[in-house]
Amino acid sequence: FYCSHPMCRKAPRRLVALRWAEHQTGKWYCFGGSGPSCFDCSGLVMRAYAHAGIKLPRTTYGMLGSWHLRRIAASQRKRGDLAFYGSGHVELVTRRGTFGAASAGTRVGWHHPNAWWHPTMYFRVR
Repeated sequence: FYCSHPMCRKAPRRLVALRWAEHQTGKWYCFGGSGPSCFDCSGLVMRAYAHAGIKLPRTTYGMLGSWHLRRIAASQRKRGDLAFYGSGHVELVTRRGTFGAASAGTRVGWHHPNAWWHPTMYFRVR
């Protein structure tokens, strides 16, 4: 699905993806889920970027191998970039942390990294 709304044509695709993902707030995590009623981490990211017109692989490992991703320093991250927690979990960067589908029994939402749970890599999607 590609967004044809005028706002989508003017905003950077990473922000279009983030805004779409944030509209999924409160939906349940489900392993292997890519919507519309529940998501896992990579399913949410894949669908969010598909909404912005970029086709990403379905899994975190697939995403890490995709030519669409360019690794960036933590200091360069912007809203809508991708934050990987190790190689098995991915979320979208927000102003104060990340947004995504964390784990079984949780709902899609905002997360605040801490000393024990924080992104290890950041990527810009092109």
